[in-house]
Amino acid sequence: MASLDIGVNMAEISLSVEGRGGESLRNHYNQAMRKDKLVEWIKEMMHHSFVLGNSVESYITTMEYIEELVREHREWTDSSRALRRKTSRLKTLVPTVDVFHTELHLKDAFTKYNNKYAITSRKHVPPTFNEIRHVLNLSQLLAIGDDLKFISFDGDQTLYSDGGNFEEKSGLSYQIIELIKAGVIICVITAANYFHDGPKYEVRLQGLLRRFIKAGLSEEEINRFYIVGGECNWLLQAHKRENDEGKLVARIEGVEHEVWQADEYDAPKPSKWPQEEIDRVLDIAEASFNNSRQEMRLRARILRKPTSVGIIPGGAKMIQEVPQGHGNEKLKSEALDEVVLRAIDELNNMEHSVSFPYCAFNGGRDAWVDIGSKGVAVEALQAYFAIEKKSCVHIGDQFLKTGNDISARATCNTVWIESPKETFKILDHVLGISLGLDKMERAATEAKLDDDEQSPRGSPRNTPAGRMNVYTGEFEPVK
Repeated sequence: MASLDIGVNMAEISLSVEGRGGESLRNHYNQAMRKDKLVEWIKEMMHHSFVLGNSVESYITTMEYIEELVREHREWTDSSRALRRKTSRLKTLVPTVDVFHTELHLKDAFTKYNNKYAITSRKHVPPTFNEIRHVLNLSQLLAIGDDLKFISFDGDQTLYSDGGNFEEKSGLSYQIIELIKAGVIICVITAANYFHDGPKYEVRLQGLLRRFIKAGLSEEEINRFYIVGGECNWLLQAHKRENDEGKLVARIEGVEHEVWQADEYDAPKPSKWPQEEIDRVLDIAEASFNNSRQEMRLRARILRKPTSVGIIPGGAKMIQEVPQGHGNEKLKSEALDEVVLRAIDELNNMEHSVSFPYCAFNGGRDAWVDIGSKGVAVEALQAYFAIEKKSCVHIGDQFLKTGNDISARATCNTVWIESPKETFKILDHVLGISLGLDKMERAATEAKLDDDEQSPRGSPRNTPAGRMNVYTGEFEPVK
């Protein structure tokens, strides 16, 4: 999907109305933060086709109309066009819509989707939000076609389960390997913040890294795999190395800031952002998190890092400290949304503005305020690799207003998934659309990686005994 609904509109999620003396008169919650307005508008448009007989022709006409509006909006976003008229028709209908980096092939995408799932044969259930999301995803992939040069992924809930690691038997591994072999640059852009500590990222991605070696990828091919940690603050690259036993392994190693943020690249340079401003943002966020923890009786810990601050489940030790509270193992989604929105409200009202973007988001099990954003990461890498926006796609699950994938929409095409299973389906489409592999070829490629060869177990390098805490990167002994 292209850019649909950028950032958080503070006017929409203001948390209270102030009285003359500054006291809070009324709490305010806007459900729009849990909706994508373009998807909701398309859903409304498709509902008309449903109630008017649910005919294929009616849906196709609707898709052609939306395609026309997107095409006109892309022309309008050109500066010369923008000077001639105040706004596009699409922006009038959906004010939050922003940039599209390609056209959307909605007619073809709906036809393919309907041929498989028979939407137009239903009599009682109109097209749903998720079905429209799927159609938009497919339309975006069709529009990119064989021009694909770069794919970035979120980590948790996109490549692996929330808080989990990339399993070696994951079907996503063979798909990523085929893309790398075809020359596509692959990058995991994650909020996980272990700085330039490659072994800690290796733990999260150990299954995939073992597959690189098993598949016989060359050094050049393995070098096409990157990680950006802490949203946009640390770049790392995969390399083919020999371990102490003389066996080939894939290692993750840091890329110096001076390399990918060199002055010659016309892109953001997070390493040069003012430290005073960074500290100010994190101080405000940390204070907000502490207030939320106390007022909502959260059994949570506050974790501060150089470019981020988070609130995470506090573990069993917090039960005695907050006997009437909740969240020692998992913080409720509603509580996390409240924590995020309070932090955003505080940051929006800080006395002095800052010169860089930051993001506040609900991570599913935790909440964070990070310096920078995934949009910054994509923009910096586009300059570093000399790749155009239209040839890039970011795949993630956090595209609502309290998510951290949404910022990528400003800088590249995006695909909105909800689980690793959906990511697998998307990459299956990518292999077919962008690489031209048919289903038989894809199945044969997957089977080849599941031959009788035994892969080494454990981490790609000798890590300390125990399980790594995904928040801190520290190893905890197995009990």
